[in-house]
Amino acid sequence: MEELHCQSCGMPMGEETLLGTEKDGTRNRDYCVFCYADGAFTQPDMTLEAMKEVCLPFLRQVGMPEEQARALLDENLPRLKRWAG
Repeated sequence: MEELHCQSCGMPMGEETLLGTEKDGTRNRDYCVFCYADGAFTQPDMTLEAMKEVCLPFLRQVGMPEEQARALLDENLPRLKRWAG
């Protein structure tokens, strides 16, 4: 499977089980299972700034310094399909 990234949180989706789902159960290749399920965003009121705060601990967990993680999120999340508007 090609390396896809969630267009909401940026998470790599290297396995089909990480792909979000549509109402009919088919997999959505744009969004991960944590951000999108049953044809809708799991947190429809999520803001871009809130998503940055959700993602930050995961980057920190893999050893990325906080300043670098914030810069990465500030640069990349606004470019994703969900936020690019």
